[in-house]
Amino acid sequence: MVGPTKHETVLEATGTKARVARVYAEALMALAAKTNQLDALGDELEEVVGNVLKPYPAIRAFLAGNTVSSTGKLPALAAAFEHRTSETFRKFLGVLNENGRLDLLPAINVELRAMRDKVAGRVRVKVTAPVPLLDTQIEALTTTLHTQLNAQPVLDIRIDPDILGGLIVQVGDKVYDTSVRTRLDNLRNHLTASGSHG
Repeated sequence: MVGPTKHETVLEATGTKARVARVYAEALMALAAKTNQLDALGDELEEVVGNVLKPYPAIRAFLAGNTVSSTGKLPALAAAFEHRTSETFRKFLGVLNENGRLDLLPAINVELRAMRDKVAGRVRVKVTAPVPLLDTQIEALTTTLHTQLNAQPVLDIRIDPDILGGLIVQVGDKVYDTSVRTRLDNLRNHLTASGSHG
């Protein structure tokens, strides 16, 4: 069973940037498949985005900015990643740097993750609960989703006490909302509408 995981929240790239990010993700995917490093390279990208760019906005701004030339960024890239990532991944970073596309790393990560999930038969599922779920509840939810989706769900569980009870489960664009807050809101709206016709 794949347990709950946490993933970075990124600003969705749109338009041209999204298309360019997809092209780079496809290139990395092809390279990874050819060298049998798909999981390794994907995990390295996840690590850099989740543990470097997300918690350290200054690093992200430095890599994404144009105040320092691509040549000027090379020593920083070497110092940061030389002994921490594979040569293949460093070459990929070098290509991005050369083309002034280091700012696309989070968007490339999102695209590559989706491609990896498709290959592996995984589906990302965002679950919002009012309190932390027990292991037995997570296992039951995973089993149910696996049956319904015919794919291995990867749960991203978030806690929001404001939903009061129940769950909000989001798979792609589809949202299944059984929260108490939503039921109360629906009841309130129904009563308000009924009152206005009275």
